[in-house]
Amino acid sequence: MPKKNSMFYSALLLTGSNLALRMVSMGFQVYLSGQLGAAGVGLLQLTMSVATLAMTAAMAGIRTTAMYLTAEEIGKGRRGVDRVLSACFCYSFLCSLAVALAVYGFAPMIAEQWIGDVRTAAALRIFAAFLPVVCLGGVMTGYFTAAQRIRELVAVEVLEQLTSMTITVALLARWAQGEPGRALCAVVGGSSAASLVTLISLMLLRRRDPGSPKSTGPVASRLLRVAVPLALADNLRMGISTVENLIVPRRLAHYPGSEPLADYGQVCGMVFPAMMFPAAILFSLAELLIPELSQCAAGERTRRIRYLTSRSLRVALLYGLAAGGMIFTAAIPLGQLLYHSARVGELLRRFSLLVPMLYLDAVTDATVKGMGQQVACVRYNTLTSFLDVAFLWSLLPRFGLEGYFASFLITHALNFFLSIRRLIKVTGVRPELPHALRALGAWGMALWVCSLLPGPQGLGGVLFLGGSFLVVFGLISNLMGVWGAEDLHWLRGLIHPVDKNAPAAL
Repeated sequence: MPKKNSMFYSALLLTGSNLALRMVSMGFQVYLSGQLGAAGVGLLQLTMSVATLAMTAAMAGIRTTAMYLTAEEIGKGRRGVDRVLSACFCYSFLCSLAVALAVYGFAPMIAEQWIGDVRTAAALRIFAAFLPVVCLGGVMTGYFTAAQRIRELVAVEVLEQLTSMTITVALLARWAQGEPGRALCAVVGGSSAASLVTLISLMLLRRRDPGSPKSTGPVASRLLRVAVPLALADNLRMGISTVENLIVPRRLAHYPGSEPLADYGQVCGMVFPAMMFPAAILFSLAELLIPELSQCAAGERTRRIRYLTSRSLRVALLYGLAAGGMIFTAAIPLGQLLYHSARVGELLRRFSLLVPMLYLDAVTDATVKGMGQQVACVRYNTLTSFLDVAFLWSLLPRFGLEGYFASFLITHALNFFLSIRRLIKVTGVRPELPHALRALGAWGMALWVCSLLPGPQGLGGVLFLGGSFLVVFGLISNLMGVWGAEDLHWLRGLIHPVDKNAPAAL
C-alpha cells in the first residue's frame, strides 16, 4: 500500500467502523428511549451533561495533546514517544484523580442542586470511581490515532461498545426494574466497565511496541504548552455547555404548555443523535486530520497542507448537503419509525437544515487544531458559549423550543464563521465560493423537487424519500458543475494512484 495513501485507508477503515458503531449506538438509543420514556431520556441527558463536564475537566486537554505530541515526534523523525506517553500519563492521572474525588464527594449536592433529582447521585459516584480509567484510556487513544494504528483502535472500540451495551442491557433487565435511579446507574455502570476494558486492551497492545530512542527536547514544557490552552478552552466551553443544558428545562418550564424534561429529552436525546448519525464519516476524517496536519506543519509541507485543507472542506460541504437533505426529506417517517413520535420528526426536519454547516464546522475545527491554533479555539468557543447562555436564558421562556433553535443557529453560525476565517489565514487556502454557491443552489432545487413527492411511512418511506433526494441532488449538482470527471478521477486515484508526482491524496 502506498504510504501517501495511508491516511485515506485509515479514514476508510475508521469510517466503516464508526458507521457500524453509530448504527448499533443509534439502535441502543432507541432502546433506551423505549425503556426510559422522553422524560427519562431528559433526566439521563442532564446527568450525562454533568458527567461530561467532569470528564472534560479530568481530561484537561490530554487526549488531543497526546495525539499532537506523538504526531510531532513522528513528523520530525525523533520518535521519542515513550517520554511523551509517560508525561501524558502522569499529567492525566493527577488531573483525573483530583476531579474524581471532587465529584464523588459532592455527588449528593450536585444531584440535588444542579440536576434537581437526588436519584442521580449514585450514578454520579459510579462515574467518578472510573474517571481516571476513562482519562488514561484517552491518552492511549490519542497515541494510537497519531501512530495510525487504526485497525487495533477499531477493534478495541468495537469491544468497548459491545461490552457497554451488554452490561447495560443486563442491568436494566435484571436489576433496574424500571426505577429511574437504578436505570441511570445501569447506563453509567455499563459505560464505566467498558472504559476499563478499553484501557487494559490498549495497554496490552502498546506493550508489544519496540522501545523508542529518547527525544532531545523537553517534554513537560511542550505538553503544558499544548494541554493548558486546550484544557482551558474545553473546560470553559463544556462548563458553559453544561450550564446551557441545566437551564434549558428550568427556563422551558416558564413557557406555557411545555413539558420541560420531555421537550429537552426529545431534542437532545432523540433529534440530535439521529441528525448527527451520518457524521461518523466526517468525524473519522477530522480525527485523522489533526495528526496528519501536525506532521505536515512540523515538516513545513505547505503544499500538502493546502491540498488536504481544500479537499477536506470540499468533501465536507458536499457530504453535509447530501446528508442534511436526506434527513430533511425523510424526517417525518424517520421520527415515527425510530421513536413513534410525529413531534420528533418535525423537530428533526427543522434542525436538519443546519446539518451542512455543522458537518463542515467539524472538519474546519479539526483542521484549525491540527495547525496548532488552540488559543484561537479558546476565544471562539468562549464567545459563542456565553452568547448561547444569554440567548437561552432570555428566549426560552418567551418562545420555547423556537427560541432554542434560534440560539443554536446564531451561535453555531458565528463559531463556524470565526473558525473558517482563522483557517484561511493560517493555511492560505482560497475559499471556493463559486463552487459553494453552486452546491447550495443544487441543494435548494433538490429539496424543492423532493417536496413534491408523496410521503409514505415506515422504513420503505424513509428509504424512498432519502434515496430520491440523493439521486435528484446528485443529478442537479452534476449538471451545475458541482462535481464531475475531475472528482471521479481523484476518487479513483485514492485507491489506484498513477501519478507519483501528484499531491498526496487523503
